[in-house]
Amino acid sequence: MIKRFFLLFLLFLSFLTLQVYGESMLSINRSSQKYGERFTIEDYQQTMQTAGIHDYPINGILYPVIGFPSMVADNTSLSVIFRLEHDVHFSVYEVEYVKIFRNDENGRSEFLTLHPAYTHYENFYQYVDRIGPDTWILGISVPVKLPEAGYDIALKIRGEKEMISRNAVFFPQYKYRDPAKFIVFSSPRTDGNDQSEDLDFNSGEYPCQNGDPQKGIVDAAFSQFNAGDSHFAVMLGNAVSGIDFQNEYRGFYDLALNLEIPMFAVPGERDLLTRFASNDGGTTSLPEFDGLEYWSKFIGPTNNAFLLGRIYLLLNTSEGTAQKRASEESSGFELQPETLEWLEGVSNYEYAAVFGHFAPTGKTHSSETGREFLKILTNKNYPPVYFSGHDRQDSVSVFDPGSELVENSGIFANKKMEFVSTAPLSGSGKGYRGFRKVEVISVENSNAEFLYNDVSYNYTCGRYENCQPDDPEKRGMQSVPAGNMWVKYSWESGSGEKESLFSGGDGSSESVTAEIVNWLPTDEEVTLRFIMPAAKYGYKLDNPNFTFADAVASGDLSTVFLTVKGKIPAGSALDDFYEKNFTKFTDYVTISPSDTKEIPIPLVDFPEKIDVAEMMVHNLWVRNAFKFSSLIWQVKIQYMNSDPQLFDFAGGEEIVLDDIVQKTFSSNYNLRYTTPDGISGKLEFTTKIEENYDNGCCDDWYDDDDGTDTGSGDHDSGTDTDSGDHNSDDKDDLGTDSGSGKKSGSGCSTMVM
Repeated sequence: MIKRFFLLFLLFLSFLTLQVYGESMLSINRSSQKYGERFTIEDYQQTMQTAGIHDYPINGILYPVIGFPSMVADNTSLSVIFRLEHDVHFSVYEVEYVKIFRNDENGRSEFLTLHPAYTHYENFYQYVDRIGPDTWILGISVPVKLPEAGYDIALKIRGEKEMISRNAVFFPQYKYRDPAKFIVFSSPRTDGNDQSEDLDFNSGEYPCQNGDPQKGIVDAAFSQFNAGDSHFAVMLGNAVSGIDFQNEYRGFYDLALNLEIPMFAVPGERDLLTRFASNDGGTTSLPEFDGLEYWSKFIGPTNNAFLLGRIYLLLNTSEGTAQKRASEESSGFELQPETLEWLEGVSNYEYAAVFGHFAPTGKTHSSETGREFLKILTNKNYPPVYFSGHDRQDSVSVFDPGSELVENSGIFANKKMEFVSTAPLSGSGKGYRGFRKVEVISVENSNAEFLYNDVSYNYTCGRYENCQPDDPEKRGMQSVPAGNMWVKYSWESGSGEKESLFSGGDGSSESVTAEIVNWLPTDEEVTLRFIMPAAKYGYKLDNPNFTFADAVASGDLSTVFLTVKGKIPAGSALDDFYEKNFTKFTDYVTISPSDTKEIPIPLVDFPEKIDVAEMMVHNLWVRNAFKFSSLIWQVKIQYMNSDPQLFDFAGGEEIVLDDIVQKTFSSNYNLRYTTPDGISGKLEFTTKIEENYDNGCCDDWYDDDDGTDTGSGDHDSGTDTDSGDHNSDDKDDLGTDSGSGKKSGSGCSTMVM
């Protein structure tokens, strides 16, 4: 048996060398963007400052992180960049597992367990490459779509401690031609000396914490980010004030952990302030405090690009030296030559949007590197919208074709170009506190050739327009006024009543209520997320305006993650809102155990036996898959002298079993399932493995099997079958299907490559 595993793994490894796969990210810190090419990533964790940084969260896993999460889209790829304390050479077989989970005060709920070495299946990819000193990249497929949410990731290398990155993985339900929806915000800080209690267009009845109005507004905004219909958010800089880096960065990191959508981030000048021990900062190269180090160790890398339909580019526009960054007087838009070279190298990509704290236009922020960057943008066939945050007020600068972008620069727009500045989420400044809701629709012709991006970024006024709520001629709002919508969840636990603005429940209470408050003058889409204990008959909603949208159970079937969607009407009338005559609409959704007494069970067609010599095609198929939101196929593997382990290797209603059989030679399988309303369970079954080679030439390569039983869908204790939901079309027992359609090759020739 050991010989068989050794041979199969060698074949498996040779198969991998023939594959070229994509990445779940496009570029991190100016890394190569050539499709399928391994790259060297610079170490963005600086080591220059003299004062220590305490309890920073970024350690073993460098990517994905809070400020650059993994977005597992249609190609289902996940890449993890990590560092080991010592330089070693190893293969993918030293990766024990990658786990996708959520962690809270009640413990860890694991939803997916992936094993690169053992669970290669069809179009899976996996690799481990060294990309720098002590730095590695792992690529692995994620075959299962989880509900849209933030998930933690754990990586275990054999002989090493488990590495964890919080809120780093996201599974968007996104298709290439769907609109890309995202949030743009800046300056979410609540510490510092520039707070303002002028609530502007805010009723003041937000869920205030500890008497701090700024924190109340920011928390309410983050609650709305979670409840909205967005794929991701981008923070445009100034997450901190630059006064107490340690506490400010820790506070922002803790706030970002509450997001259920991924957050990408670019730094502002305050995030990167440098303080020297003496006043003559220009005489030493070692600062006492360097904001760039804090950014790197709490948020992540800078100058990045990611893919969601089109390319989105994130720039660090404060790339000056530590001495330049020591001054609180901003030097404006500045890029390093390496960044410009990186941008030139990827100029063939079409960008949907670019994000930076400073804009490259205007007298104040223009610089030589800003002009070089503008040349790159004007050379593109489809100039993207540029979003910035430094100006601390809403504004839109539109340049028609032929217009000079910077006075006396000689740089002219070749097509219409837009530069959009966004008001801060907190702090002082003109206008009101807010954020932008953006939608990008890629328009194509009948031949699927890209024509242009149709972008909306203003709240109540049209594209290209500068409007203000107190402007009688151009009345409107560009940003959504913050602190006017939120969701507050409440539930009872063993320690008493609990509340949260970000997600419902902690897996301990079977009843959770969501209070949805809307003061805004617009109807709002609402997404609710609940963490519930497993319930035999699932859950029900008491509000007919909301429905179950998605669900998945944890691997041990003890916890269910439920997604609920609906819509809430406007609170205020638009004209009244402009006049600050606020009214609100409040709705409630309570989720509690269902009493319908129906338990749907997957009806699975599977083969009784598989002859690996014949290389037949054998399908597993769930005939009533429409009843389930999550179908996760698992294989049980015992390697060498280790204990048997279950690994998730595929998802969906139909899979081809042969590939996983040939890679693992396992005959034991599970199907873990969840209905949209939270009923979960697990089916166990076996299929007999036969090796009827024609001439017997390979018999001495293998030890004899111990024998396997042919199962017929034994049902685990996760649910009962005596009261299952058996409609007229579901009355068949679990069927069998031997499959058809031979693959090429047979006998020993398939074993020698």
